[in-house]
Amino acid sequence: HEGAAFSTTANVGWTKCHTTKLDATTDDNINLGNAFAAGMLAATLALSSPVQTFAATVEKDLGATAGSNAKITTGGASTLQSGRTIAITRGVNLDRADFGGQNLKGVAFQQSIVRDANFKGANLVGSSFFDATVDGSDFEGADMSLANVEMAQFNRANLKNAVLHEMYVSGSTLFEGVADIEGSDWSDTFLRKDQQKYLCSLPSAKGTNPTTGIDTRDSLMCKD
Repeated sequence: HEGAAFSTTANVGWTKCHTTKLDATTDDNINLGNAFAAGMLAATLALSSPVQTFAATVEKDLGATAGSNAKITTGGASTLQSGRTIAITRGVNLDRADFGGQNLKGVAFQQSIVRDANFKGANLVGSSFFDATVDGSDFEGADMSLANVEMAQFNRANLKNAVLHEMYVSGSTLFEGVADIEGSDWSDTFLRKDQQKYLCSLPSAKGTNPTTGIDTRDSLMCKD
């Protein structure tokens, strides 16, 4: 019986010890869970004013290579941008944002809402507007060479005097309703036949790009 009493006492001690450890582990897990939830809440609150937050962090001369511009640094949505380091605003609403004259080289606005925004004179070389809505946005004089506009829609967008050299365009890119393409340069941008025909039919399909010296209709290979 003395042995049994000793065994019982030992078991009770073992149980208390491990119960204490389990309680401590549970407390740690609860604290970790609370910290994670707090972090998620902070991130949600930080995105409550995405236009101001993102626009304020764009460094004017460094594009996506600037650490402060890279909210997330990863690959683009298209294989065209694989291996690049780009700042991403995926899914963010950037309506009426002002990026006029800024260096946004390599920045990805993929799957974002970017209506009535100002990109006038901006450097958008290698940028991505994959599956983005840019209705009514102003790209006048912007350089969009090598930009990815797959699945983007340009209703009411202004592309006057824009350099659109070697852009990546898919059959699902929507140019219907584009406001102005006068002076735009589409050199080496592959367009589907119906897209090309539509753009060539626009009254604004005329003029010469002031940067490249290329005629708009020549760059679109319009059949006059």
